[in-house]
Amino acid sequence: MKKSNTFNLKFPALAKGLMVASLFSITIIPHSAVHAAVTPGYTNYVIDTFKVPMRRGAGSNFKISRMMPAGAPVKILEANGEGWALVEYKKGSKTYTGWMHTTTLQNMPVARVRLEKQIKKTNKLEEKLNALQHELKTLKERHNETNQELSSVKQEKFELTQALTRLKSISSNAVDLDQQNQEMKQRLSTVEDQNAIMREQIDQSEDAIKRQWFLTGGGVLLFGLLLGRFFRIPAKRKKWGEI
Repeated sequence: MKKSNTFNLKFPALAKGLMVASLFSITIIPHSAVHAAVTPGYTNYVIDTFKVPMRRGAGSNFKISRMMPAGAPVKILEANGEGWALVEYKKGSKTYTGWMHTTTLQNMPVARVRLEKQIKKTNKLEEKLNALQHELKTLKERHNETNQELSSVKQEKFELTQALTRLKSISSNAVDLDQQNQEMKQRLSTVEDQNAIMREQIDQSEDAIKRQWFLTGGGVLLFGLLLGRFFRIPAKRKKWGEI
C-alpha cells in the first residue's frame, strides 16, 4: 500500500498559497459591502486613501480639527442623515471627537490593515505548520526507533523461544534418562533378588550333595566292614615244632 502524499507537502509553500488566496479575497470585496451605511454605536474605519479631514461641524465649511490617517478606527456617535457622522477617535490616552463625511468611512478595515492582519495570521500559520513539520519529523524518528526496538524484541523472543525449545528437549531427555535409570535400578534389584535366591538354592544343593557324599561314603565304609566281617579268611595254623 502506497503512503499518502500528505506528508510530502511543502509547508512554507502551502502557507504562501494561503496568503495569496487571502490577498485575492481581500481585493475582490464588493464596494457596496465596504461602504455600508454608518450606524451609531458601531466602529467604522477611515478609507484607504490619503489622510481624511475631521471637522468641527457637520459640513465642509467647518474648520478641520485634525487629519485622520487612513485605516484609523473611529466609533460612530451620531449620523445626521445628510452624509455626515459624529465620530470618536482614540489614540493612546487621548480621545478626539469630530465630524467626518460618511463617504470617507467604511464598516471594515482597509485593505492595508487587513493585509497586515492576514500576513500576521499567515506567519502564525506558517509557524504552526513548521512546528507540525518538526513534530512529524520527531514522530517519524520515534517510529523508526520503535521499529528497531520491535525488531530487537522479536529477535530476542526468537532466541528465547529456541533456547526454551532446547531446554524442553534437554528436560525431556533428562526425564527419559531418569526413567531409564529407575527402570535399570528396578531391574538390578530384581536380578539381585533372583541372584540371592539362586545363591541360596546353590548353597542348599551343595549342602545336600555334601550330605549325600557323606552318607554314601559312610554306607560304603559300613558295607566294607560288614563284608570283611562276613568274608574274613581264617588264619593258617602252624605245625608242631615250626618256628
